[in-house]
Amino acid sequence: MFKKLLFVLSLLTFSVSIGIAQTIENDFCGHRFEIEKNIQKNPNYLQWQNSLFQEAMQKFQEIESSKRKINSDTEYYEIKVVFHVLYNNTEQNINEAFIQDQMLVLNNAFRKKNGDTTRIRDIFKAIAADTRIQFVLADKDPQGNPTNGITRTPTSRTTFSINRIGQYSTDMKYTSRGGRNAWDPTKYLNIWVCNMRFPDQISMTLGFATPPTNAPNWDGFNATKDTTDPETGVVCHFSTIGRNHPQAINANVEAKTLVHEVGHFLGLRHTWGDGGGTAQGCNVDDGIMDTPNSRDRNYSCNNRPNTCNDAIDDKPDMTENYMDYALDNCSAMFTAQQAFMMRFVLNKLRTGLPFRKINFDTIPDFVKVILYPNPTFNNQNTNILIESPNNNEDFIASMIDMNGKQIFELNLLSNSKSNLPTAVLANGIYFILVREKESGKIISKQKLLIN
Repeated sequence: MFKKLLFVLSLLTFSVSIGIAQTIENDFCGHRFEIEKNIQKNPNYLQWQNSLFQEAMQKFQEIESSKRKINSDTEYYEIKVVFHVLYNNTEQNINEAFIQDQMLVLNNAFRKKNGDTTRIRDIFKAIAADTRIQFVLADKDPQGNPTNGITRTPTSRTTFSINRIGQYSTDMKYTSRGGRNAWDPTKYLNIWVCNMRFPDQISMTLGFATPPTNAPNWDGFNATKDTTDPETGVVCHFSTIGRNHPQAINANVEAKTLVHEVGHFLGLRHTWGDGGGTAQGCNVDDGIMDTPNSRDRNYSCNNRPNTCNDAIDDKPDMTENYMDYALDNCSAMFTAQQAFMMRFVLNKLRTGLPFRKINFDTIPDFVKVILYPNPTFNNQNTNILIESPNNNEDFIASMIDMNGKQIFELNLLSNSKSNLPTAVLANGIYFILVREKESGKIISKQKLLIN
C-alpha cells in the first residue's frame, strides 16, 4: 500500500564499501546497489523516484474514479529483447532452448498466462494483473541485419563477481572489458547472461537491473527522454535462464529471476520498499498502493507472514508477488497498480522501447459516436456527434481512405455537432477514427460510404 509517501533517504543511502556489501549478502538481486549508484550520481535520485511513484499512483486513481469505463482494452506493449551470452566455458554458453524457455516464462508472467496463478491466495486474486507488456526476441540487429536476438561472446573473464559477498562489476556491458557492448538501449532491452558467481562463493547476486533514470544527462526532476546510458538493461547469472537449468540453485528452477529484474528495469521496487529490519522495515514502502506493507524480504512462502500491521485494510505479506524474494515455488503475480506503474514508465521514460499495438475495440461506456447521414448522397457533408456525459471533452477525428492514407484530422468537442468535409471527396469507402485527445485512446472506428 501507499502508506508513506515520504521515504527516509538514509535507509537507502549506504556507502559503497566492503562493509556495506555485507548488508546485501543475502540479496540475490542487486537493486539496492544500483539505487546507491544512482544516488552517488545524483543525490536527489530518491526524491525524483518518489515523485515518479506519486505521479503514477495519482494517475491510476484518476482513471479508477472516472465515470467512463472501458469495455475492453487490448492495447499492449511489445519490447524487443537481445540476450548477450558471455561464456568462459561450455556450460556458460547456454543453449538457445533455455533462452526460448525463459522468454516463455517472462511473457507468461507479464501477461498473466502462467499456470501457477493457483498459488495466489483469494485475498489477492482480484488485483492480480495482466501487465499488457510482452517481449519478443529481436529479429533485426542495430544495423538492420537479420538476427535471432542472441549474441555469443567468448570471454577471458572467469567471473564478473568481485568478491565472496556479492559485489559485482559492470564489465560485462563493455566489449573492451571482456563483455559485450549494448545494442541501442532506446530500442532494445539488453539482457547480459554471464557468470556472476565468485569461486567457492556461498551466496551471490543472481541478477540486477538498471532502474529508470534518464541517464546520463538527467537532472533528477525532468526525466522525460529515453534512458541512453550504455549500461541500461538487465544482467543475470547464466544458470537462472530457463527452467530446470542443470546448474541452477534450488531456489531458481522456475526461472523467475529475470521476471523480477525486468520489473526493476520498468521501475518497480521490492515489495518491502528496501527498508528492511525490525526497527525500520514497516516505515518505508514500495510506492505501490495495492501491495501490502512488509517489514523485510521473504525467502519462503511456507508461513505466509504478516510482518506489518496496518491500521486500514491490513493484509499479510504478498509473498506471491514477483518483487518479493520468495520467487520459485511461490511467486505468481504482479498487481494492477504495479502493472500500471510499468506502463507509466514506458510512456514517460522509456518511450522509444515498446511498440504499441492497439485493436479497435477499446470503446468506453457512455460515449457514443454518431455519423449522419451515412451513406452520403449528392455531395453532402457528413455530421459527427460525440455523445458523452462530460461536456467539452476533447477528441480528434481522422478520416482514412481504403489505402490507409489520412485525408484529414479535426479537433472536436463532445456534445457538439460538427461537419466533416466529405462533400468534396470521391465516391468510395472511408473510415472515421475517433480518439481521446489527451490519452490517444481510440474510442470509435466507423465505416463511411460516399456515393
